[in-house]
This record gives sequence, C-alpha cells and structure tokens, in this order.
Amino acid sequence: MSSNISENKNGYVKIHISEDKMTAEVELYPPGEGGSSFTTNSVEADLNAEGVIFGVDKKGLEIGILRCLTESIAVKGLVAARGLKAVKAVPSYWHLKKRLLSLPEADLNSPNVDYRETNPFFLVKKGEALAKRVPENPGSAGKNILGEVLPAGVKDIRQFSPGENIIEKEGTLYAASLGRFEIREKVMSVNETLEIAGNVDYSTGHIAFPGDVIIHGSVCDGFRVAAGKSIFVKQTMDVSQVLSHGDLVVEGGIKGRGEALVRVSGRINAKFIENATVEAHGGIRIEKSGIHSKFFSLDLIDLGEAGVLVGGEVWALGGVKAGSIGRPGSPSCNLRVGCDYLVERKYKGLQEHIDRLETKLDKLRNRSNLKPGHQEMIRQVEEVLEKMTKSSKELLDKRYPNQGAVVTVIGKITEGTEIHICELSMHLSSPMEAVTFFYDEEGPRISTRSLTAADKKTVEAAG
Repeated sequence: MSSNISENKNGYVKIHISEDKMTAEVELYPPGEGGSSFTTNSVEADLNAEGVIFGVDKKGLEIGILRCLTESIAVKGLVAARGLKAVKAVPSYWHLKKRLLSLPEADLNSPNVDYRETNPFFLVKKGEALAKRVPENPGSAGKNILGEVLPAGVKDIRQFSPGENIIEKEGTLYAASLGRFEIREKVMSVNETLEIAGNVDYSTGHIAFPGDVIIHGSVCDGFRVAAGKSIFVKQTMDVSQVLSHGDLVVEGGIKGRGEALVRVSGRINAKFIENATVEAHGGIRIEKSGIHSKFFSLDLIDLGEAGVLVGGEVWALGGVKAGSIGRPGSPSCNLRVGCDYLVERKYKGLQEHIDRLETKLDKLRNRSNLKPGHQEMIRQVEEVLEKMTKSSKELLDKRYPNQGAVVTVIGKITEGTEIHICELSMHLSSPMEAVTFFYDEEGPRISTRSLTAADKKTVEAAG
C-alpha cells in the first residue's frame, strides 16, 4: 500500500503497510534542486491519512528524514510505525520433570501398541519430584498500527492434575510411593508396582497384588499370579492361573498343562502359547505359535506373517491373522470370528438356567396333588421364565456384532479347519494358501479372496 507526495523533482514518500497491519515502512526520496521537501509532521500526516494512528516512531522518522535530506539519498525500509503484539494469558499449570516429558498418555484400547519396541512405563521413587507449579500469567491485549485492539487470548497449555499417590508440597508434586508414573485422561498418578527380581516359586509363594507386577524371572508351574493392573514377565510363564485387570506381556512364552487359565482385561503379548485357555478383552499378539490352546478375545488375534496356529479353539471378535493355520497330522482348528464370546457365554448360561426352570415348571404342573402354595410357586416361576426368555432374546441379537471380521492366512491353512464368521460356517475340505475368509452378504455365505503380493506386504507391515 503506498501514497506518493510527488514523483517529479519534489521530494516524496512511499508508505507500505504489512498484511497483518502490525508495521508500516516508508521509503523517503529527496527533492531535486528547487523542489519542495517534506517534514516529520507531513510524513506523519501521510501515515494518518493511510489509517496509521498507533505506534508511530517519530524519533526514527526524524533520523531517517534528516539523513535523506542532508545526504540527498533515498532511504528505504524505514519502519515508521510498529503495533503492539498481544501477549496470551497463561493459566497456572504443572510443569513436568524433564525425563517425564516424553511419557505418552496411556491408551490401553489402542490396537497399535507394540510392547516389543515400547517401554510402556516410567518407574519413580518415593519422594521423587515430579512437577513444579508455574504461576498464572494474565497476559495483555495488543493493538495494531490502525489502532485496532488485539485480544490477548489464552495460551493452550496441556493441563494435568495430580491423582493417586501424588502429594503437593510448596508448589511441587512428589511421588508418595514407589511405582509407575503415568498420565491417563489428564490425571497424573503413581501406580504402586510389585517388582520381583527372580522367579515366582516357593521363595515367593502365590502372587496377589493390587497394582502392576514385574517379574524378571519365570513363573514356575503351579503358582498363581493375580494383579489389579498389568503383569510383565521377562522370561517364560508356566501357567496355573493368571488374572490381570490390565495387560499381560510375556517376553518368553506361556506354557500350560491343559487346565491352565489366563484371563486379562487388557491385551496379551507373548512369544508362544501352549496348552492353555487364554482370555483377553483386548487383542492377543503371538510372535511364533499358538498350540493346542483355547483363545478368547474381544479384538484381533494376531500371529503376524510367520506365526502358526495348531489345534485348539479360537473366538476372536476382531478376526484372526496368522502365517499358517493347522499342521498335517495334528487336530484341526476351530475358528470363530465376529462373535462376542462373553455374550455367547452369558447366552448359554441363561439358556441352561431356562431349561432347568422349564423342567421344574413341568414337574409342578404335572403334580396330581397340587397344594395351595404350588399355584403361587408356578406363577412365580412363570414370571421369572418370562423375564429370562426376554433377556435371552436380547442376548441372541448381540452374539454376532462384527460381520467385518476376517480370517487372513499368509501361508497355508490345512483341510479340516472349521471356520465360523458370525452365524455362518465352513468346513475346509482341502488346503488353501494366501487367502482371506470373509462374510459375504450375497447368500449370505463365507467367501474367500486370494492375497495379492501387495496384500501380503500390507499384512506383514501391519504385523
């Protein structure tokens, strides 16, 4: 934007206003011989005519004009006015200790966590300083060179509040106990952790702990481990019974003896699983093999591009991915995907209860010598049966919530494998290779599609 006083032999001025209206620059051109000149007041008047009414640098203009006129040279890029930037208000907040700044917010429902590569916790010591309180800065409004007020606004600061096992003293937060520092839903907390340097064996007895459990050795056969949060095992776990309200991460494998039970509310990650019943509300990730076991998951059961699944039974709401399924001469696999095993379990239990009540009701009705109290008992049983039948029908509608679940095999899947996707079933009469089984609404039926080279790369990358 510019204004010219004169471009002949008279001196003249060009004015440039920035797009953000925060600065105005002038170019000063001296007059020729006999031409009229300009003054600080006249240049300021030109600025005012262009709307520049705030932040005019009169002293700077005087110096620039004096140089232009005395040395008879053009002066360019002279900042004649400068606006006042708004300073955002900063609310008071807790500034985390440097080593904790890289801690990601916990998200135990995410499907992309790979515990082989990621350390999911920071251990802090009792009394360790975690964060300091930064006081509030009220900020201030600004103004551009046209005199327009610029609101201060509020700086976007990620706020965290202290939670479990964190105490405040004189503007600093401290860990109240040894444990795992985490941020979940913007609340900082220290989860008390039980750490075992060796094995779980006769020297420790059974383990029952309300927080996280870290085991640097193995879990020996016959010993139970229960944790209110997650369990981390550095070696192999000989399973008798393992219960966890968090995740189960086993760097070695999980070995059972048929009646072994693993039940977790989060995810399971292990090198191999053999002869065990394994249940997870999250996904199950197995690096090498799942052999003669029962798997139940409300997410994906993933053996990657190289893992093998042999024998056993699989219930996976999110589907199954494996390098190969089945082995010649071994018991066949029974795969059920798209099914909610918890709903199925409730449904079957309710049906068994209904059957028992119906049998009892039939016996009551067929009695030849009904007593006065029997009619009331029959009425009560009928009411209970009506409610239970209604609940059973509601559960029936929830048994197969995921028609999008698939079974994907990178390598071979042997004949005899049973595949169920929701209510549909297929018995594999011949082996197949590099294939995906999916719910085909045309029919409906279970259909297959071959994996292309690109598909294999995608699956391998995802694994």
